[in-house]
Amino acid sequence: MGEYEINATSLRYIFEILCLIMYFMRKLIIGLAFCSISSLASAADNVDRQMMVDSVAENGTFRFTLDECLQYAFSNNFERQRMILSKKSAEESVEQAKAARRPNLNFSTGESAHHQGGDDRVTISGNAGLSSGISIYEGGSITNNIKRSKLEEEDAMLQTEKYDNSLSIEILNAYLNALRSGDALKLKSAIVGSSREQAEMGKVKYDAGSILESDYLVLEAQFLSNQTDTLDARISQHVNLLQLKRLMSMAPEAELSVVEPDTSAIEALVLLPSRDECVSKALQSMPDLKLTASAIEIAEVQTQITKAGRRPNVSASAGIGTSHRDFDDVGRQLGDNFYQQAGVNLSWALYDRGITKSRLAQSKYSKLQAELNQAQTELSIRQTVIEQYDNVKLAYERYKMTKKRCDAYAEVYKVYSVKFNAGSVVITDLLQQETNYISAINEYIQAKYALILNRKILDVYMGEKIMLKNY
Repeated sequence: MGEYEINATSLRYIFEILCLIMYFMRKLIIGLAFCSISSLASAADNVDRQMMVDSVAENGTFRFTLDECLQYAFSNNFERQRMILSKKSAEESVEQAKAARRPNLNFSTGESAHHQGGDDRVTISGNAGLSSGISIYEGGSITNNIKRSKLEEEDAMLQTEKYDNSLSIEILNAYLNALRSGDALKLKSAIVGSSREQAEMGKVKYDAGSILESDYLVLEAQFLSNQTDTLDARISQHVNLLQLKRLMSMAPEAELSVVEPDTSAIEALVLLPSRDECVSKALQSMPDLKLTASAIEIAEVQTQITKAGRRPNVSASAGIGTSHRDFDDVGRQLGDNFYQQAGVNLSWALYDRGITKSRLAQSKYSKLQAELNQAQTELSIRQTVIEQYDNVKLAYERYKMTKKRCDAYAEVYKVYSVKFNAGSVVITDLLQQETNYISAINEYIQAKYALILNRKILDVYMGEKIMLKNY
C-alpha cells in the first residue's frame, strides 16, 4: 500500500483516541451549556431576590404616603411576586410553542461488544450519525398553539392587573383605617386631658365642700374610663398598621407610620363624572372583562387545534452516519458505510373512533360557557360600579350630616364645661354632653374615611391612579 500503509492495530488506537476526544468534547459542550443556563437563571433569580431583600428593611423605620405604600406592596407582596413568576412561565411557554416550527438536530454514537457461543472471539462494532427533522404542515396546530400560548401569556398579565386592583383596595382600606384610628387616638387623648382637668376641678370643689364625694368619684371614674378608651385606640392603631404591613409583606417588627393627607377640601371628592361615564370607563379598564374575552378567543383557538387532528401532517427528515465492525481496516469501513438519507413523511388519521368529534363538541361548549361568563361579568361590573357610585353619594350625605352634628355637640359640650366650672350644672349633665360629643365625633371620623374609601374604590374601578394628596 506504499507510504500510506497503516496496520490494523495502529488504526484501532487512532479510532479509539478519536472516540475519546469526541466523547469528552460532547461532555464539555453539554457542561458549558448547562453552566451558562444555570448561571443566567441563577443571576436572574438573585436579581429578583436581591430586589425583594433590599426593599424589605428589617427593623427599619418607614413613614409612607398611600402611593409609597402601594409601590412598596407592588415590589414586595409575596402573592404578587408569585403571579409575576407565573407570567414569566407563560412567556417561556410562548417560546416553547414557537420552537415547534424549527428543525431539530440529533447526534448519536456508540460502541458495543458482542460475544456468542463458545467462540473466544469478541466482535466490536460502532456507529455515529447526525439526524434532523422539521414539520412542514401540521394542520395549523403549531400556529394555533402559539396563539393560545400568547393568549395565556396575556391572561397572566391580566390576572396580575386584577390582583393589583384588589391589593390596591385592601391597602387603601388598611391605610385609611390606620388614619382613622390615629384620629380617634388624638380625640381620645384630648378627652383624657379634658377629663383630667374636670377630675382635678372636682377634687378642688370636693375639698372645698361644694360637691359631694360621690360626684367627685364619678369624675375620677370617668377619667379612668377615658384613659382605657385611649389605650383601646392605641391598640386599634397598632393592629391596623400590622394589617397594612402584612399586605405590603413588610417585616412586622419594622416601624411604620402613615402620612396624613390633606383633607381640607374633601368636598371635591364628590365632583364625579356621570354615572354612565363611570360605567364605560370601568368596562374599558377592568381586567375582569378582558379575561372573559380572552377565554372566548382561547376556546376558538382550541377548536382550530382540535380540527387539525383531521388534517394530514407532513414532515421532512434527513441524516448522515457511518459504522464499523471490529477494527480491521476501520478507515475503509467507515468510508464504505457512510450514508446519507432524506425523506418526506405523510401521516393522516382517517378514523380516530370519534375522539376529534367529541373534542370539537367540548370546545363548542367551552366557548358558549365563556360567552356566558363574559355577559355575566359585564353585568356584574355595571352593577358594582353603579352601586359604588351611589355609595359615594350616600357617603357624602352622611359626611355632611355627621360634620354638622359634631360641630353642634362640640359647642354644647364647650358651654356645659364652662357652666360646670361655674357651678351652674350638675356632673351628670356634663358627662352626658361629653358622651354625646364623643359619639358625634366618632361618627364624623367614620363618615369622613368612609367617603374617601368609597370614592377611591370608584377610581380603582375606572382604572385611575388612587392618590390622597390632590384633593
